[in-house]
Amino acid sequence: MNDPFAEPSNTRQAILGAAFRALCEHGYANVTIQRIGDEFDKSPSLVYHHYDGKDELLIDLLGFLLDEFEASIGDGGVAGPRDDGAAAASDVPEVAPEEAFDRSAREQLDGYLTAAVDPASLDDPYAPDARFVTVMTELRSQAASDEAYRDHFDRSDRVFGEYLERLVREAAVDVSGEGAEAADDERTVAAAEVAATLQTFATGGMFRWATTNERAWVADSRAGIDRYLETMLPLVETTGSEG
Repeated sequence: MNDPFAEPSNTRQAILGAAFRALCEHGYANVTIQRIGDEFDKSPSLVYHHYDGKDELLIDLLGFLLDEFEASIGDGGVAGPRDDGAAAASDVPEVAPEEAFDRSAREQLDGYLTAAVDPASLDDPYAPDARFVTVMTELRSQAASDEAYRDHFDRSDRVFGEYLERLVREAAVDVSGEGAEAADDERTVAAAEVAATLQTFATGGMFRWATTNERAWVADSRAGIDRYLETMLPLVETTGSEG
């Protein structure tokens, strides 16, 4: 995947870019402030000046990228300047050209699911690779014992849950082929429910991908979640709150 900090605009972004690169190269357990400093093209002492430790820096990295993603979808649109695969599976979206979103809502959901359970299969410079998915899984694991990470992933899940809910609602409209108010009396499933199911599937898929070598489960898992979508999308409510 491409480096989202290839052209930093200030010192903070340059430090966060160094952290991003060091994290992807060494993984959470082996990344240190010194190794982050080695990726920094200015004095490594600036890293120590801005951050007390690697977790403070990594949480700032996660927060910065989530801020960028949230801003990109803040107008309520389904599409924004982010790639669907990166945004979905990694919980850390990457800046992408607008043409990356020239896809239907269902295609974006498909990219989300693929990025979660089979990132190595994605031939896209803006999608997460297997190493990146592993690193994000390592960071999420820290939330089990670190309240700062837990707070971040609580917020991340809310942001991406709302994003997925909009995708699900848009995909449901596409499936129905009718206006948003048509056949409401026949629709019995909330978009938020389907989005929550997909998000839970993706989070579990990321952990399984990152912690196993066997990949035979991928095809069956995708087939099952695709069948779920085919069944549920025609039943999804397409009116009401956006979440």
